Amino acid sequence: MKRAVVKVDWILHPGDTYAVEKHLHMHPGIRRVAVSPVSGVAIVEYDESLITVEGIQHIVTKCGYHCRVFRPQDIGGEHET
Repeated sequence: MKRAVVKVDWILHPGDTYAVEKHLHMHPGIRRVAVSPVSGVAIVEYDESLITVEGIQHIVTKCGYHCRVFRPQDIGGEHET
């Protein structure tokens, strides 16, 4: 199990966070998702044998949002655990 920290742009209200969480949960590789409506940051726990970080980004983009994965230099640590 790995964890990715993803910044989701264009989160305007709590309904947007629900939409992102719902789309991510539809993929069998996603185990847990929490999106902050305030910061637009999503913490995604996923099974790396079923989905990649790029796959997570693709799902978010496909449901109409722009996103980027925080890299270690962005947050001062690992973006995947």
